[in-house]
Amino acid sequence: MPSTPSRTTLTRELHLASLVHRLERQRRTWEARSTLGTAELRLLWLLTEGEPRTLREIAERLHLEQSTVNRQVNAAVKAGHVRKSRAPGSAFLFEPTPAGRAQLEEDTAYALGQFRVVLDRLGPDDAAHLLELLGRFVDLYGEAVDETETGRP
Repeated sequence: MPSTPSRTTLTRELHLASLVHRLERQRRTWEARSTLGTAELRLLWLLTEGEPRTLREIAERLHLEQSTVNRQVNAAVKAGHVRKSRAPGSAFLFEPTPAGRAQLEEDTAYALGQFRVVLDRLGPDDAAHLLELLGRFVDLYGEAVDETETGRP
């Protein structure tokens, strides 16, 4: 198991930052091994939730600029993961192709499988405790970030 800096040499904040950094590095390793990039994964996840969507709807749901979404959607269309259609007199609509759905399922199954392995290794009690604490941490961190959104103290 990789070592982490000694808890006695780091403040709690630095220790947490170190752990989050390691987790992010590991997430990037997983992403590099995945067929879909983060942007395409988020796009396909959204598009599999229901009806075909316009660029504007996608941008609103993903909280991104429409120009960014346009670039990402066109890349997904070119890759064969998303199809574009248009009814006469209406905006273009985008939905996942069967290949896009299959790739999303494959990449998601792999990631969830890795989480399952780790949670199983922790055991049921530690896994439940981790999920409870992590959920609370994410909620509280979100509140703290929202409180400071207007600027630094």
